[in-house]
Amino acid sequence: MNDQGLPLSQRVVSIRTPENIELSYALAGPGSRAVAYLIDFLIMFGVGQILINVLVSAVAMLFSAVGQGGESWAAAMATFAFFSLYNGYFILTEWLMNGQTPGKRMLQIRVIKHGGFALSFFDTLLRNLLRVVDFLPLFYGVGLTSLLLTRDSQRLGDLVAGTLVVYQEPVETDSLLPDLTAPSDSEPPLSATQLAMIPDPVIALAGEYLRTRTEMAPRPRQELAAELVSLVRTTSGLEPRPVQGVENFLVTVVRQAAPDPPSSYPTPDPAELPS
Repeated sequence: MNDQGLPLSQRVVSIRTPENIELSYALAGPGSRAVAYLIDFLIMFGVGQILINVLVSAVAMLFSAVGQGGESWAAAMATFAFFSLYNGYFILTEWLMNGQTPGKRMLQIRVIKHGGFALSFFDTLLRNLLRVVDFLPLFYGVGLTSLLLTRDSQRLGDLVAGTLVVYQEPVETDSLLPDLTAPSDSEPPLSATQLAMIPDPVIALAGEYLRTRTEMAPRPRQELAAELVSLVRTTSGLEPRPVQGVENFLVTVVRQAAPDPPSSYPTPDPAELPS
């Protein structure tokens, strides 16, 4: 679902997960994406200029010592190096920075997979190799046209890779994911009566969340955890203690509600929580 009638700067896309939970994202418009691209291009140009100059000089010197044709080889190598640097910069940064580049991080926008999941390497590879097509005929003509006409403000690379560019709105993690205390060997038992009131599908959903949480982007991970805690609270009245984080609480619920507490749901370490 998308507010297509609104200006691009106000569009919101709603995604319903397989667990039937709705997540909403503000779509990044052409303006913020263009500024992020400009920042990335300037960074890439500065670093690339140094590397390409060194490479071209080395190749030219090598072939001039061997014989004629050194300048032609140097030009060919420079073209190849620029193409590799241009595509490699965006592919590697988006993959290693969880859907962001330095420019996107400064603008607080992020690339996500349709459905709210984090990008895989293949996703970043596919969407960025098609960047050259989006650039045609000049100055991102194809890409800009696609951004303006598609429902979810996607350029061609996004359409093929199934990705969205959204604003990563600041989330008050103090209220959603508070600091976790050190795990205690004497975990307080929850009320058996209240545990029995939690429907089995909710327990199963919480278990699935705990197994896959590290694959999620930070915001959907936080929102899904909050939704699960709300389901548990609504059905049973159980809720996290004042000093207990939501993921720690879900671990406790799944451990004590399951007949055989699964060993694959360790108490979350604070360092693993999304920031």
